[in-house]
Amino acid sequence: MAIHSAVFLQSATIVAGIGASAAEFAGFSDNKLMDSLDLIARHRRHLDTYAAWAAGEIAARSRLEHGYGGLAQREGFANAVNLVRSRAQTTHAEASKQVALGTMLAAAAAAAAASAPPDYPSSPSPSSPPQTAVPPSWQTSISAALVEAVVSADGIEAIRRGLGEVDVAVSEIALSAASEQLLAEAEGASADHLLRRARQMRDQLDADGIALRERRRHEARSLTRWIRRDGMYQVSAVLDPEGGRTVFAAFEAILGPRGGGPRFVDPAEKERARAITDDPRTDAQITADALVEMIRIAAAADESTLFGRSRPAVRVVVTEAALAQPRTDGSSSTSHGYIEGMPDPISIETVERHLCDTGSVGIMFDGDGRCLNVGRERRLFTARQRIGLAIRDGGCRFGDCDRPASWCEAHHIRQWSRDHGTTDIADGVLLCRFHHLLVHNNHWEIVREGASYWLRPPPGDDPLQSLRPMPSRSVVMTEMAALGSRG
Repeated sequence: MAIHSAVFLQSATIVAGIGASAAEFAGFSDNKLMDSLDLIARHRRHLDTYAAWAAGEIAARSRLEHGYGGLAQREGFANAVNLVRSRAQTTHAEASKQVALGTMLAAAAAAAAASAPPDYPSSPSPSSPPQTAVPPSWQTSISAALVEAVVSADGIEAIRRGLGEVDVAVSEIALSAASEQLLAEAEGASADHLLRRARQMRDQLDADGIALRERRRHEARSLTRWIRRDGMYQVSAVLDPEGGRTVFAAFEAILGPRGGGPRFVDPAEKERARAITDDPRTDAQITADALVEMIRIAAAADESTLFGRSRPAVRVVVTEAALAQPRTDGSSSTSHGYIEGMPDPISIETVERHLCDTGSVGIMFDGDGRCLNVGRERRLFTARQRIGLAIRDGGCRFGDCDRPASWCEAHHIRQWSRDHGTTDIADGVLLCRFHHLLVHNNHWEIVREGASYWLRPPPGDDPLQSLRPMPSRSVVMTEMAALGSRG
């Protein structure tokens, strides 16, 4: 896999001709500015490949078997990552990514050389990775996508890390199919989105390992505390998804009116939101004060007090099929559920614990993902309808927005007054406050075709008004769709 020099030189020439100063860019029209960004991004993807090639070869020349004679060691560094970080003046994370991708590309090149016809032998360099370093064939497609500048280095690394390695539970064929699907979804997707999708696919391929991974995350939790020299007390915590979501939900409930959370209709809630917005303290100060107050209340509570009347809004989502799945050994199950807004699945045991503690609300969906049993005649979406929307949409459906469902508002596709629309969940979608206001103020429209939703931009933004997909963020709905497609 090699970049044709003519393609790279053409890309460099185009980028160099875009402009030579901030003043020139300031004079661009909106369309030219966006086109320029696309051209620059594509050229950067080419450069990422060169950076990976260099980092991969540095890693090869710095392998452990070279000892202190390795390239990085002779330059005074413990390993290739530290050398790349220093010479490229970049972060440790960026250098690690370049080394990982470079090693993958070098191994892919070695694999291609090993399979070359005997009439045209390839002579690997002394520093080329040994045959044992040849990667699984599933990485061949993502290596090609990087070299061809189809996907950014960040996107490729997200796919590689998210899918993980071949093992007894996940075959090379399965990872190859998953990587091909992710590459097909990569256009217009951020690296963060690709990492979430890759992790979801890995979990779907290895359902047996969900409980183990959940337990490992739980065991990795920690909290450290110390007193600084200036007399301030400092705390640093790493929480597992279940505990972290509980803490974050509490803080989001406190800071919601400030951070773009949903607006309130109830007068009392409006007044509370106004008080929080007008509070002179910073968000960090409010959060710190809230944490101290929570601990003070808990520490002073009577031991006989039963807490639970009011708790952070943390919902667990699970399908009936998952709950009904028989236990494989009488004690454990390969089925799972999700904490709403979190991409990582949780074991069925954790789901059952939550159901025992808080009960359940049944929401029915048909085979196309349409919600069936939440009502449709009231002006405002009810709490039950919002639960249905949260499960179906998984958060804001506008573009690549990552706002969770708890921070979203329910938007009527067919507006109540203008279009005489009903409060039907099929004609509602979740949008965060920013995108909800943008849709109304900038005159975007949302179109529904069956169970699919599309954005239609205003003519001023797109004269053709080309429809843009609004995919669900819900992992549960993705799994249900996959099960339906398999019959």
